[in-house]
Amino acid sequence: MVILTAIMKAVAGKGDDVEREFKKLTPKVLKDPGAVTYIVHRAVDDPNKFLVYEQYENDDAFKYHVQTGHYQAFRQVTKGMFIGKTEVTLYNKVA
Repeated sequence: MVILTAIMKAVAGKGDDVEREFKKLTPKVLKDPGAVTYIVHRAVDDPNKFLVYEQYENDDAFKYHVQTGHYQAFRQVTKGMFIGKTEVTLYNKVA
């Protein structure tokens, strides 16, 4: 199982646009082979901060995800909507 979180910050005033694009992307990701969970959260105290929680059955499923047309389209549409570097953390399931 591949588990990761991604924390990213939208440019001021772009939070609603980013949320809209994530809402389009999520159901598509969940149809990808090997995708288990894809949940996007928006911070209560900072409407421009997002946390994405993802689970995939294995490395191949994750690699497939990042190469899909819908993920690449999301990256293209949201290009310039984020500031700073996305903080990605990989996890191993322990319980």
